[in-house]
Amino acid sequence: MKTFAVIVRTQTERFEFFDDAASSGDVIDAAIDRFGVCGVTAKLKGAPQC
Repeated sequence: MKTFAVIVRTQTERFEFFDDAASSGDVIDAAIDRFGVCGVTAKLKGAPQC
């Protein structure tokens, strides 16, 4: 499992949190299941920003 820094943007709010998963795709799928239609960014925690 890896830890990802996650940013979720809904139509009215923005959420930032950490989530553990096998891949960024798993994190994104979980965020969509939890928040519905949204924008999701998932980056490895501690990875350099591009």
